[in-house]
Amino acid sequence: MAIHFDIVRDGRHFSARADGGKAFAIASKVRFGAERFGLSNDRGFFGSEEARKVLYVATDFEAVHPFWCDFIEPTAICEGQSFISLNTFDRARFTFGFGQFAAHVPDGDFIRWFRDMLQRPEVEDYFPNLEVQAGRIVKVEEARVVPMEDSNSTEPLQLFLNPTLDDVEDAEVIAAAKLIHWTGHHPDVRLLQVQHMINTARRLVKEADRRLGLDGRGADLCCIVMDVRHQGRARFDELQAALGARKPFEALLEVGGDGEPQRVQNLKAALETRRTKLKTRTWSRSAGDFV
Repeated sequence: MAIHFDIVRDGRHFSARADGGKAFAIASKVRFGAERFGLSNDRGFFGSEEARKVLYVATDFEAVHPFWCDFIEPTAICEGQSFISLNTFDRARFTFGFGQFAAHVPDGDFIRWFRDMLQRPEVEDYFPNLEVQAGRIVKVEEARVVPMEDSNSTEPLQLFLNPTLDDVEDAEVIAAAKLIHWTGHHPDVRLLQVQHMINTARRLVKEADRRLGLDGRGADLCCIVMDVRHQGRARFDELQAALGARKPFEALLEVGGDGEPQRVQNLKAALETRRTKLKTRTWSRSAGDFV
């Protein structure tokens, strides 16, 4: 039977109770631009303490995902690092997890991850009316099946998770509460999130290799390229120029710095203590992996 979630409001702060249990923090209402509003729990607002209880740390997963768990850690740190990081205020409409998977991209990281979530045994507790049919997320309404995403759009799913950017709606808080509770109470769900972030990173490195020729390049350089592409802060021509510089590591770290100075600074800090380990591996095009 589905878990019932009650919303608890305290000013701009939101919590929830699962089946009448103890309230747990969701996020705070934040403003984005002049007229957009949403939830956030990774920007120093209420709820960030809850988010810090479930942080992604590479050493926790090295037995399952050797090296790749280290490769994604700098980006995880830049994205909030928490398995329950949440933002619902910008054009992505709904982002979640330590990799900030974004719901607005067709066949993107959020969609791929959420499809797998909906095929887990706990789904009846959280989203009993959502299913995966023929590889796509659908909503089942009595005898009617409503497509929620396809190769061109995820708008129905976005609206299901976050009806508008005009305010914070109950549906938005409940969707966030379900994902936070599900992630916090099931370790295998966190492991699934790690697998999907690694899948995303591998896909981005392969794509960048086709465009930039990364074969034989160190994982420290590839890590920066992947982070730039994951956030989307620069084009391939800018990355190509940096890779051709006399000091490519330093040049790559500056790519996109004008528009995202804090992100670049956070990435630099994360790599200071991790670069040595990353440099021990190089990208192999033939293997499709670091060797």
